[in-house]
Amino acid sequence: MISITYISKETLPFGSIDLLKLLDQCHKNNSSCGITGMLIYGNGTFLQCLEGESSAVEQMLEKIKSDARHKDFKILSNIKIQNRLFSKWNMGFERLTEKSVVDKPGLQKFEYQNFNANYLIENSLAADKLLSRHRSENSDPVSMEVDARDKLIFELRHALATAHHQNEISSLLIESLLASSQQNIKSSAHIDLCRNVLKNMQGC
Repeated sequence: MISITYISKETLPFGSIDLLKLLDQCHKNNSSCGITGMLIYGNGTFLQCLEGESSAVEQMLEKIKSDARHKDFKILSNIKIQNRLFSKWNMGFERLTEKSVVDKPGLQKFEYQNFNANYLIENSLAADKLLSRHRSENSDPVSMEVDARDKLIFELRHALATAHHQNEISSLLIESLLASSQQNIKSSAHIDLCRNVLKNMQGC
């Protein structure tokens, strides 16, 4: 298996509805291809890690590169892995904000405006730390000899990660419904989109 991390910039500003469409598409595509990973969006920038069988990830990456919704595509890392680092997520998601980036472990000096291609290419450790907070790794207790306390800590970390992911998606759903109301969008397609995303979230 391989893990590829890339960074790119939005072509046009992404609103909550645009993000929901993107996440719904990621969930459908990744599920059918056996791909897992994590997507972080903020400051008009996408940071995404995809992992799975080499052929599946490389084919998916070619599709992503040609997507007109983003530009300035650059690969940050391409490594071979034996175990998935985001095994819990068909596509985990975090929307980075000025508030959420404060006091992150190992990122005390990292600022919201640093979330861009130029900075993260030169500071790859920062990109790795941003992603590592969502990994379901650090060793699965099933495959290690650990005591009951370590198992509980692992389970609590996963529960917190799942809750955080669901909060992110819930916020997007609420914002998109408010946006559609303000823009007077009366589309069954948008309602179907929200229902699909909600269903995927509940399946986490």
